[in-house]
Amino acid sequence: MEVKKSPSMARLVIVLFIITALVAFLLGLINYITADKIAANTKAKTEAAMSAVLAADSYEEAPYTDETGLVRKVFAASNGGENVGYVVEVSPNGFGGEINLVVGIDSDKAVTGISIVKMSETSGLGANASKTEFREQFVGKSGTLAVTKDGGEIAALTGATITSRAVTSGVNAALAAVDGL
Repeated sequence: MEVKKSPSMARLVIVLFIITALVAFLLGLINYITADKIAANTKAKTEAAMSAVLAADSYEEAPYTDETGLVRKVFAASNGGENVGYVVEVSPNGFGGEINLVVGIDSDKAVTGISIVKMSETSGLGANASKTEFREQFVGKSGTLAVTKDGGEIAALTGATITSRAVTSGVNAALAAVDGL
């Protein structure tokens, strides 16, 4: 009877190391090749979101120092050289992580719209924050906003109060940023 030799532990470790190194190299290469395309797509999506929340001829980045950690950028929006409001990029933390959204605020400091650029919220629950019905609650609002559970007038998404509060805090941060300009 012939006894099979099992491969040595060192050989198994070496083979596993080669496989993982090859996979890591390929993932790095793919990331390097696609990074510019991903950045361009993100930029295009953000620009489209800016136009959707506040129509303007141009958007110029306004100098702003954020103390909340939520505001990424503030843009002054203008038509024909006249300021029509601001577009603010904010990133509050929801249930599934960071929610990147754009908030339009007119010259009267009222919300003109919000657009979610990127989020990882639970499908069917927190992901409903991108639905028109939820986002339209913010239009025309100013001051400090809160969800109904916290005594405000923003109806939270069913089963997604954390996401609703996150979006609301992002809108509040945008309003505060514009109020300080």
